[in-house]
Amino acid sequence: MAKKSAKSKGYRRQSVKKPYLSKKEILILCLVVLVVGIGAILLFRYDDGALKVQDGAVVTEGDNWLIVNGSNVRGRARYFKLGEIGEIDGTSREKRAMVTDINLPEYVFTPQDTADGVTDIRVACGHSSAAGMAQYTMNTMTALEGEMEIGELQTAEIAGHNVQYYYYTSHARPAEETAEAQPVEGADEAAAEAQVAEDTDEAADEAQPAEDADDQAAGSYTRSIAAYIDAAHDSCIVLNAEGSAETVEACPTDEALMDALTRAVSAVTLEQK
Repeated sequence: MAKKSAKSKGYRRQSVKKPYLSKKEILILCLVVLVVGIGAILLFRYDDGALKVQDGAVVTEGDNWLIVNGSNVRGRARYFKLGEIGEIDGTSREKRAMVTDINLPEYVFTPQDTADGVTDIRVACGHSSAAGMAQYTMNTMTALEGEMEIGELQTAEIAGHNVQYYYYTSHARPAEETAEAQPVEGADEAAAEAQVAEDTDEAADEAQPAEDADDQAAGSYTRSIAAYIDAAHDSCIVLNAEGSAETVEACPTDEALMDALTRAVSAVTLEQK
């Protein structure tokens, strides 16, 4: 008699299911999860150097800190210390809040001796590279209406810092040249002239303090030097020295402006990048 096959006897070949992941793959997966977890903890605890803000004000430890908003989004402001500004011999220092952000300080140094024509030196910060900020500012001033003469952007090592700088001259027109006469409806010629004169005087008074009325009437020139130094957090230190006079010849010379700038740069101490 013929033997029955295993199949005919009801036997079935069973396949053993293997686990979805091998022991080696499970071990690798556990290691990946562990690394990701550690990375998340380190990221959460990472200190990028941003200054603390309490009740809307930046918490600082000194009144001479150079501070920048390192974020391009105003609502997500993150403030960083770029360095410190020391005293400049022969000047008095005043700390002011920037109009655009009260947490950003600007330091104004007023020379006690203005024989060289320099009337003030300013130091602040900007969130851009030195070259980028310099070029942006130059382009902005070029687009402004009025008389503006801007020199070439130059580079020099000053007091151990690589500095981008340029000179520029601006001219403020006399008030009587810029005031526009407005016709007065229903008035005779004499009354119209009187009204125009009165409006011009009021406009001049509002635009200029009384003690500066003579300068405003005569017009004035301002000769300046603007400079930029690269700092941490993709930012820069912005410096400016200037002086005004009724004539260009009476304005401070390039040498006087450079001397003032050199003294200001020497007073800057940068944080390590």
